[in-house]
Amino acid sequence: MLLARLLRRPGGRAVAAGAAVCLCAAAVVLAGCASGPAGKQASAGPSTPVTGSSQAGAGTWRAENSGTSQRLYGVACLSALRCEAVGAAGTIVATADGGRTWRAQANPLRGSSTPLYAIACVAPGSCYVIARPDTILVTHDGGASWSQHVLPVGVSGADLTDQACLSAYAIAGRPALCRLGLLDIACVSARVCYAVATAPPAYDNGTPIPKTPHPAASSIWLTHDGGASWTQQSIPPGVACNGDCQSGLYGYPLEWVSCLSNGLCRAGGGDLVDCGHCGFAYAVLVTRGPDQPWICAQSTVMCADVAPDAADCPASTGCYGVQSTNPFGGPNGGVNVYQSSDGGAGWDQIGPQLGWSSSVLNAITCPAALTCYLAGSRGSIARITNGTTLTAQPTPTHSDLYGIGCASPGPDSTCYAVGDDGTILTLG
Repeated sequence: MLLARLLRRPGGRAVAAGAAVCLCAAAVVLAGCASGPAGKQASAGPSTPVTGSSQAGAGTWRAENSGTSQRLYGVACLSALRCEAVGAAGTIVATADGGRTWRAQANPLRGSSTPLYAIACVAPGSCYVIARPDTILVTHDGGASWSQHVLPVGVSGADLTDQACLSAYAIAGRPALCRLGLLDIACVSARVCYAVATAPPAYDNGTPIPKTPHPAASSIWLTHDGGASWTQQSIPPGVACNGDCQSGLYGYPLEWVSCLSNGLCRAGGGDLVDCGHCGFAYAVLVTRGPDQPWICAQSTVMCADVAPDAADCPASTGCYGVQSTNPFGGPNGGVNVYQSSDGGAGWDQIGPQLGWSSSVLNAITCPAALTCYLAGSRGSIARITNGTTLTAQPTPTHSDLYGIGCASPGPDSTCYAVGDDGTILTLG
């Protein structure tokens, strides 16, 4: 199979090579990749999580006793003291004392095989939890009671990874690859939230989508009434490939969504277009408010030069993201940190980069316009300061981390990172 290699200018935006570079996908060698089932982080022995200075950011990351051994995927807070973490087997654990103690919380999926994958909370008592592949749990009383809502996202069963999609990648152990079902949620207010989902046709990128009216494979869902009902939103059905692909539009996954309280929201994602020749189908979509249309951040059919696998937009023009699924490697083993100063239309690499070839970044949160925290494998955590400086932070664990969140706005907010074996780290 011919693959068009994507080139990246150091510190600059991604561009497609002028001529295709012939590569066999199975022969792509990436530093730091290990064998293992797709969608599950490859295990690693003890090692320094990342390199670089350890003097960034106030406070020290410390380990807390979560009271569970289940993998935790996400964490969000209702106040400086009250936070919720969610994970495998329908697990929810909560703290009411700023992270010092955590207790299991009853919910309709507790003890099931359903992974609780992401969470968004809005004070004083509202939280929304993604239960893959198709369910959203909602509480408006701080977790004392939960309701359960199933959405028709086109995915069912326990297989949450698109196996056909994986054949285009020569990467193992990267959880962001080829994910299916509901993947992320963000709120404008306690009653207005958006969720994003990806169905298998989003990865069916061998040929362009039909020119006849065609529903988008990815979907965005909106609730106006605190989660009691959800309405599917209209989004672009496809985007142009940014490389050596056939002309036309291709399906794309939606992997993340981020919202401000003024109603401005961004959502995005991308996938390798496996069509003999090759490129990426990237999308970053924007809406100005509930029931306003979702449109491409770029006014071109390509929709975005690049789209992160996970992102947060703490300001009207400022967004930050991480990408760890580019099989063409690059100076950081295919793991890059991005910043957008135009609301998600264009993305620039920021640094200095920290030797991520031995780690995978899974999550990002930005408690302030110019401050973000990133979490990933082997206990890796880094901090972005001044919007451009990326610095590794020491942590007390080598467990893989999958989620990170902060208790309140501000660069010195108390923050939490969660991951394997019930790991919860607190900064503050």
